Amino acid sequence: MFNLFKKKKCAMCGQKAVKPTEYRNDGGAKVLVCHKCVPYAERRAFRKA
Repeated sequence: MFNLFKKKKCAMCGQKAVKPTEYRNDGGAKVLVCHKCVPYAERRAFRKA
């Protein structure tokens, strides 16, 4: 149906991502990261999509 109520979760901390940033992991899959975990995601060598 509609994706209005689908909650986006951060791949790092598992909490609700208010302003998610898209990254790509080594496999090429899209990973959503919240604004608090962006520095940690960049250290883990995720590539910004």
